[in-house]
Amino acid sequence: MKELEQILELWSKADREGAPAVLATVVKTRGSSYRLPGARLLLLPNGRRAGSVSGGCLEDDLVKKAWWLTESGPTVRRYDTTPDGEIAPAYGLGCSGVIHVLLERLLPGNPGVLGLIHNVRSQRRPAVAAHLIEPLAAAGQRLAIDTAGAVVHNLAGADLALALETEARRALAEGSSHTVSLCGGAIEAFVETINPTVRLLVFGAGDDAVPLTILAKLLGWNVCVLDGRAHYARREKFPEADEIVVRSAGKPNPPLAIDPWTVAVLMTHSYSQDLAALRELSSEPLRYLGILGPRKRASQLLSDAGLDPERLAPALHSPVGLDIGADGPEQVALAVAAEIQAALNGREGGSLRQRGGSIHDPGERSGRSESVRVQLKVQSIACA
Repeated sequence: MKELEQILELWSKADREGAPAVLATVVKTRGSSYRLPGARLLLLPNGRRAGSVSGGCLEDDLVKKAWWLTESGPTVRRYDTTPDGEIAPAYGLGCSGVIHVLLERLLPGNPGVLGLIHNVRSQRRPAVAAHLIEPLAAAGQRLAIDTAGAVVHNLAGADLALALETEARRALAEGSSHTVSLCGGAIEAFVETINPTVRLLVFGAGDDAVPLTILAKLLGWNVCVLDGRAHYARREKFPEADEIVVRSAGKPNPPLAIDPWTVAVLMTHSYSQDLAALRELSSEPLRYLGILGPRKRASQLLSDAGLDPERLAPALHSPVGLDIGADGPEQVALAVAAEIQAALNGREGGSLRQRGGSIHDPGERSGRSESVRVQLKVQSIACA
């Protein structure tokens, strides 16, 4: 997400200047909320801030109170925005949910969880952090498994550390986040998997690739533009792109840097280039592969590449993009980016008004995300 880049950039500046900061992290929600657990806001003493924990409803309160709330150490601030809640009338809130926000001070040289996030993004390896929510006196205690697989924590008990490490490793394996309850609810933690940013490979440096690159960067994705035509793949044409690569047709090219957080779109408008890219990508673990153009052209590409469409499903999307009636490069870019976002989250991309229940509920794809999924044996260990 782009806001994480902004948070890391603002913290880097504060750290260089020797200034402290307050980091606010949503660690639990109940009912409706604008942001999900894991959303963050960074506040500096001079009033500068980056990120958000709501749609703007809670930020003003945090700007005013975060510093004195953390005078004695980390704490969890509870916001009840239900109609009968303690703050809804004063703030005019309409979310009708309860949001728990962990507040902790960061000091120069000690970035806290932001250091973990920085390493995840720079090394493109996932990590996990388990933040204690309850009891309130334990706020600020956490266990983390870093990008190298090492376990670090500041927890008070070894048994609790062992129980949370088990939950953290499970979350890391599933690539999900969840809330876990131990000791009959006396101890509660938000177990957060931190994944690398989405990396988008745009095969094609034509004019219609420009708005897709711009939109992807607006979403905070890492973007690489690739084309075999040097006069197309120019830095001045794609100033927002993180990387621009000229790949020569018919000649050996360096292997593509592809990991589980990489997606690709073929839009070169060159049959030979699309064919070569499709062959190269077919064996990669892509979660999304979009092909611009009519279905008949994509079918011919797959046939000429000797590929079985069923084997590439569900990553393969052709024709590319959501059905929004797109016309023109900007609208096509919107349709493609929205489809990628939906695919990465296991969604169909339909209208929210047709969705029953919570709009944030991931459904069957990760139905274990909100639970107290701890065996009795683990509970007894943690409570010893």
